[in-house]
Amino acid sequence: MLLFTNLAFPQYFTLAPTGFVSKENLDYTVVEVPGAKQQELYDNVLKSINSLYSNPKEGLTLVPGQAITLAAYKHRGLKTSAIAYYDVDYTLSFLFKDGKIRINSPTFNAQIMNYNGTWNKMDVKKFYFKGNGNPKREKSHQFVNAYFNGLIKSILEKSANIDNW
Repeated sequence: MLLFTNLAFPQYFTLAPTGFVSKENLDYTVVEVPGAKQQELYDNVLKSINSLYSNPKEGLTLVPGQAITLAAYKHRGLKTSAIAYYDVDYTLSFLFKDGKIRINSPTFNAQIMNYNGTWNKMDVKKFYFKGNGNPKREKSHQFVNAYFNGLIKSILEKSANIDNW
């Protein structure tokens, strides 16, 4: 079983007006996995994605042994108010070295179907942020952060235990 030192603090990224950023204000974060080989990390994350997603091969781009990019869609994925949910297309990207997993900042597009059947695309910067860059609605901002950090956390936790059966 692999031990991930960053799993205790699953706040990998925070949404900023320019997109998701790490605690270090970078567009990626690195999770340390002491003693794990690059191929083992790659294989375990790939197995994890395959077990968590219903049809992952449709959205996977692989550089064997080095990188995994997952493009996925979630109907009614982002809750934006008590009654409004946006469908979300997102991309998660993982790169591997011995003892390390680099996770690039998630990217996403969200849209909601209007009552007339047309789609309204979310302007992320306007929806989540005031002109000064501070969050407009703290609850919505916390939700989007928790949503994407939760996706990453679930993939990493599952990959740490994928062969433990």
